[in-house]
Amino acid sequence: MAGLVIPAHLGLGRRDCRQCRHHGVEGSDVVCRRYPPQVTVVLVPQGAPRVGQLAPQPFATFPPVVPEHVCGEFSPGGEGR
Repeated sequence: MAGLVIPAHLGLGRRDCRQCRHHGVEGSDVVCRRYPPQVTVVLVPQGAPRVGQLAPQPFATFPPVVPEHVCGEFSPGGEGR
């Protein structure tokens, strides 16, 4: 949640995404792999001979997370899985 601030005194003993075995790194993003990827359909402009038309293009991505945020699906194990 954008703008969510967790007070420092509540952070003691918390379990964050970095400690969960479901987190992964894709490029420069840290993602949660607890569930299957989310599919998004984007309309993409077409080339010749269909210039000016749009075609649906599906993209599948895991949701990006902030490693320091509290993990609601904590599963211990770290990166070693």
